[in-house]
Amino acid sequence: MPAQESPAKGRAVYLPHYRVNLVREGSTKAETRHVKTPAESARVLRACMPEDTDRESFAFLMLDVRHKVIGFHVASIGCLTSSVVHPREIFTVAVLAKASALILCHNHPSGDSSPSNEDIALTRRLAAAGVLMGIEVLDHIILGDGSGQWVSLKERGIL
Repeated sequence: MPAQESPAKGRAVYLPHYRVNLVREGSTKAETRHVKTPAESARVLRACMPEDTDRESFAFLMLDVRHKVIGFHVASIGCLTSSVVHPREIFTVAVLAKASALILCHNHPSGDSSPSNEDIALTRRLAAAGVLMGIEVLDHIILGDGSGQWVSLKERGIL
């Protein structure tokens, strides 16, 4: 029930109550739960990300304080050349999962895993939001086509 706007003097108002749930939707078989290098991150992410898609998808791994993967979430599925990503949607899930760190990921359906200017700007924006939230963004992996191509923005010195 929505809150009443202007109550008559002396009358009570009703305030909405909310409950938030994090729902586990399934699981993916991966080689490891511990990701210490960009290559390990890329292997785990490749196992989790939708394959052979014609649209860009943005997802992330959530890690505990020891950098053990505690979950994976697809935050956005866009079009051929982009997907809409906002820090609010990323960090809502990360907070609910009690993540200490994130490894971001998206695919380039073109097969070219080179980061665009928009990829770099988004990575920096999410990393800055992570500092405020106390959830470190460790890397951003861009997956190319099925040939195993990938790029780590951490290795490129962007993070």
